[in-house]
Amino acid sequence: MDYTIFDAHCDTLSLAADSGAEVRKNNFHTDLERMGKYKGYTQVFACFIEPCFRDCAFERFLKMSDIFAGECDGHILSLEGGEAITSLAALRTMARLGVRIAALTWNYSNHIAGGVLEPGGRLTEFGREVVKEMNRINMLVDYSHLNDRSFFEIAAVSAMPVVATHSNSRAVCAHPRNLTDEQFKLIIKTGGCAGINFYPGFLNDRGKAGIDDIVKHIEHFMSLGGGKNIGIGADFDGVDALPEGICGCEDTYKLFDRLLSLNYTDEQTEDIAHRNFERIFCSRTYNKTAGRE
Repeated sequence: MDYTIFDAHCDTLSLAADSGAEVRKNNFHTDLERMGKYKGYTQVFACFIEPCFRDCAFERFLKMSDIFAGECDGHILSLEGGEAITSLAALRTMARLGVRIAALTWNYSNHIAGGVLEPGGRLTEFGREVVKEMNRINMLVDYSHLNDRSFFEIAAVSAMPVVATHSNSRAVCAHPRNLTDEQFKLIIKTGGCAGINFYPGFLNDRGKAGIDDIVKHIEHFMSLGGGKNIGIGADFDGVDALPEGICGCEDTYKLFDRLLSLNYTDEQTEDIAHRNFERIFCSRTYNKTAGRE
């Protein structure tokens, strides 16, 4: 498959940790063998801290990070759920184990910030310390799953690009997990990126979706001037349904075939497929002043 792909979010490590299956080859949405059929494929593997692991969050993180270290050379490690950040020392340990980006909440609020399903939650004093330390140690904040209040509170504290690894447009689909135009414009301003999520529930309100529903979110973000700020964060292995025609990473190419058929240029398609996220993740030091006034 003649595409290079950068996918900013999958939950395959959670399934591997629970089932004992290998990341190399499995019957999940994604595995290394299927990725290997592409010209190039970089995957950000999330260590998702499910609510049931709240009381042993750091141990859960260690189990998944160990799987990553053993099988996923050449890819990128992330954290989804700040429950594992019990201290700044724990955060620094995660960085040493390879975490490059961390979502500080999942859907619910915690000791760091407000989750998307709890709009009253906010960035805590400890959360401010966490964000400042992430800036210092060069770890990105993942703004997916934050409520609107915490989104802007963290952006006001952090000097790094605003990155939402797996979030769509709320103007196209009015789900609270999606980004408002104001939030996406902040992503553009800071030189960040939003990864388009393939979950049908975030693509439309009909319960089923197709590839053209994914395209609608890309086109809306493009209309806001975000051609250099859109990527993909398919959320493979973190969702219970996918758009028609997409069964897993082996079908990701179909989105880019569709963009080319709609007269997107090769450059635009390559930017969305991999270059926009690579600009952020593949630099030695994140540009902490990109777009800032």
